[in-house]
Amino acid sequence: MGAMAVLLSVTVAGWAADKACLLEGKLVVGSQVLEIKDCMANAGVDAARFADTCKAIADIGAGMGAPPKLTYLPACPAAPQAVCEGMMGQPVHAYYYKRGAADLEDTKSGCMAQGGKWRPGK
Repeated sequence: MGAMAVLLSVTVAGWAADKACLLEGKLVVGSQVLEIKDCMANAGVDAARFADTCKAIADIGAGMGAPPKLTYLPACPAAPQAVCEGMMGQPVHAYYYKRGAADLEDTKSGCMAQGGKWRPGK
């Protein structure tokens, strides 16, 4: 790979890192194994802080099973089950994709309790 291709790859990855991060993996909660696919979209947080937040959430997940795969994207994937807008009162939106009904309801309650706005997916 030429130097220009490497530079372009790094530039594109750096650009995407401040837009969205996708976390995929399996978490162990008690005796239950949960498959997750969650994405956070940056809606106005400093790029470095957003990347730190994505990594911190992945690190928490690592303590609950295998470390989730963390992928930076230009946007979260389409067709989420639901979205928590303004997660934890911050300009960050959380998208949820592989949640069971009870887990999704708990996630909704947590979103709203922390000042977020819950929006069902399409």
